[in-house]
Amino acid sequence: MSAPRPATTLRLSSGLRDKVLRSGYGTVADLRAVPTNDLVSELKLSSDQARELLHQLHPTSASWECFTATQTLELEQRSTPITTSSPALDSLFGGGLGVPPGKITEICGLPGTGKTQLGIQLCVNAQMPTAMGGAGGTSIYVDTEGSFIAKRALQFATACFEKLSTANNNQEIRAALDSKDLMQGIQYCRVHSPVELIAMVRMLDGIVRSHPKTKLIVVDSIAFLFRSNLSDINMRTKLVATLGRQLSDLARTYNVAVVVINQMTTKVDVPKASGLGQSQDMHPTSLIQPALGETWGNMCTHRIRLYNHGDGQRTARLFKSPTIQEQTVAFQILSTGISDAEDMDRPPYDDAELEFDPEESLLLWGAIDDDALYMVT
Repeated sequence: MSAPRPATTLRLSSGLRDKVLRSGYGTVADLRAVPTNDLVSELKLSSDQARELLHQLHPTSASWECFTATQTLELEQRSTPITTSSPALDSLFGGGLGVPPGKITEICGLPGTGKTQLGIQLCVNAQMPTAMGGAGGTSIYVDTEGSFIAKRALQFATACFEKLSTANNNQEIRAALDSKDLMQGIQYCRVHSPVELIAMVRMLDGIVRSHPKTKLIVVDSIAFLFRSNLSDINMRTKLVATLGRQLSDLARTYNVAVVVINQMTTKVDVPKASGLGQSQDMHPTSLIQPALGETWGNMCTHRIRLYNHGDGQRTARLFKSPTIQEQTVAFQILSTGISDAEDMDRPPYDDAELEFDPEESLLLWGAIDDDALYMVT
């Protein structure tokens, strides 16, 4: 018979580990023998710590562990959204303060609409103090297309530092933080295949656990590798669903904001004949919409589509949210980052100057949507 597993082998954050070791429980079996509610009360665990410990003790049940409505409300009230740097964009989320933690937010749009730039801006802003719309943490950027531009991130970081250091003449921030610190707080990972993406998302659990200051995970983009490397639609749908569940578990377990950037594709609808007298002049119709179909879309709490109207005019449309009705707001992208459209102190940033990766242009405008459920025959 094997020896009991020591409690010291649990992969816990330092604060939670100290509470467990001081509790007197010597083995994992001892901890599992105690009802969860009693353990939470005895160790005086926060909601985040309770989820973390439960995930380690009962990994197969962590996803369906229930909390009271009061506990859920308390967690949401203590959560810190991450500002987009545009109050108009922030207003698309419940509370109007920015991208919420603990949930998946999808940012979609055609090439050149600013999806990647918004993702980079959020990575910088996640490190801002909570009093200024940040989360006071770090971020992870998973790049599947090679579209992350470090030079652009440095521009945003420099502008963010200037904003922080000049706000209320805050010399303490200037002394403790600079643009290099903001760049250092973005962990960048480039993946090249669906297998690498799946492996990376699985590794994120351990990475976030060992780096508890992580407040944001950006995946740019979720669709690219699957659409260009997998022809088996059923397999693609299963893998995307698995990734969605894993990202949702990460968001909920560690209360981090997960932002997933998505491409657009064409939905083709071929009308059915409905009986005698049906017009023979009916033609297929097409509609540009987010890739990966409804299977993926149902996993996202918020879904926002970006538009570029030219002449520096951009809009963002919220088309899925549990708390806010569909609406559209205007914003712009300056050399210093994202801002409201009416903020014209600086000229809009020229998209032509951005070093977009050529892979962005590989979007197949005429492709049938990935779920293969939109062809109506």
